[in-house]
Amino acid sequence: MEKKYYEIDQNIYQRFDQKNDMFCRHLWDKDLKTYQNNFAEGMLKNIKVGNEGYTHFDYAFSKASWTAYNRFPFAFSWEGDTSFEEDWYGYKLREQIYQIKDLAEFTAKVKKVAGFYGASLVGITKINEKWIYKNAGKRVNGQFLGSYPINLPQGINRAIVVAIEMDSSGLYTTPALPACAATGLGYSKMAFIISCLGEFIRNLGYRAIQCGNDTALSIPLAVDAGLGALGRNGLLVTPEYGSGVRICKVFTDLPLIPNELNFNFISKLSNFCKRCYQCAEICETKAISFKPEPDFKGETISNNPGVNKYYINPEKCFDFWAENTSDCSKCITVCPFFDTKVNLSLDEFWKEK
Repeated sequence: MEKKYYEIDQNIYQRFDQKNDMFCRHLWDKDLKTYQNNFAEGMLKNIKVGNEGYTHFDYAFSKASWTAYNRFPFAFSWEGDTSFEEDWYGYKLREQIYQIKDLAEFTAKVKKVAGFYGASLVGITKINEKWIYKNAGKRVNGQFLGSYPINLPQGINRAIVVAIEMDSSGLYTTPALPACAATGLGYSKMAFIISCLGEFIRNLGYRAIQCGNDTALSIPLAVDAGLGALGRNGLLVTPEYGSGVRICKVFTDLPLIPNELNFNFISKLSNFCKRCYQCAEICETKAISFKPEPDFKGETISNNPGVNKYYINPEKCFDFWAENTSDCSKCITVCPFFDTKVNLSLDEFWKEK
């Protein structure tokens, strides 16, 4: 009998509309106290005060870590970079389809390629359409420009899911800016890795759709690809790095062999989260559930109800981000599955060699 991980109430569950995630929603929902808050005003106030971890130097350090993610427009693309008209070498490769002789060996080599480009963890899964966004939200220059439906092209049926370890010493300085720099560096690595991976697939004559947080829900895809399990903190928890990872994925028509779900770890984490409340206790805005058991009910429209899990409150979480003028990783670093050997203070972080 096939094991199942997700318990879904089919009467409740619907594909998620991305306009309701907080990064889109705070741009259009006037009822939010974080409406149109781009953190800039708070940043300038913090720089003027000059508290440790929130100086001009810290903001410059953090902002720069996002450069590759923010400035490389083809990283998260359904087509890749089509502007380089003189790429005859690449065009000739793409005109022919690579002939796969041994599917198991080929799948292993594709994973090796992803690891070579910088992936910390790689898994493959068949695409479950439940995790594809119903609508994608479009935002440009701090403005929400509306939604459009998402339908993957016919034949795109595999997802290569990549997890990228973030710098643990940087994360331990949370909620100060070096922790945000660790996040930004993770996102910039995402842009590099899946750009290379997507081009590699296209060079084999197959199709590739490169995705970060867009197009589909990353966490359930990562779980399906065997990379870990969903924690009380609402994040992917991996056996290797806890929640200290960023996730990206490439949708493709490559005929790859899917990974099995990591049922042993899923069971272990499920039992652990039922009795551990450390992430909920450390959250300053109480955005993480204290419920003894998971359920099917979301907290806000920024949740996607219908799956039996612990639901965080994204509004409360984002409230703290706005107040902090940066993200927060406390629920990551307090988790016993995270790298507890590092645990540096802000001062120790800067003195570390």
